[in-house]
Amino acid sequence: MNIERKMDFIVENLAALTVSQQTTNAMLSALAVRQEKTDRQIRGLQKLVKAGMQMVVKLHKAQTRTDQRMAELAEAQRELAQSQKRTDERFERWLDSINKGSNGRKRKPN
Repeated sequence: MNIERKMDFIVENLAALTVSQQTTNAMLSALAVRQEKTDRQIRGLQKLVKAGMQMVVKLHKAQTRTDQRMAELAEAQRELAQSQKRTDERFERWLDSINKGSNGRKRKPN
């Protein structure tokens, strides 16, 4: 009898172990599927980040060109303002010379 009980105990433990292994295998299979899905998502995110970084680089280059052009435009505007100031000064001198007579006196307004 004692041997039968031991045999029953061994059979029960083997059955429980088999069920446990099947459950473990099923869980490992589910984890593998989940891991594959996670890996695909990570690869997708990597592609998005890479594309985003490329866009940032392009935007930075474009901004650099815009900054250079703005600096050139500002310089041209300063030059134009200086030229306009010189023109205004010459015009004022010309008006003053017209308002003065040939003898250096101011003309009387009509």
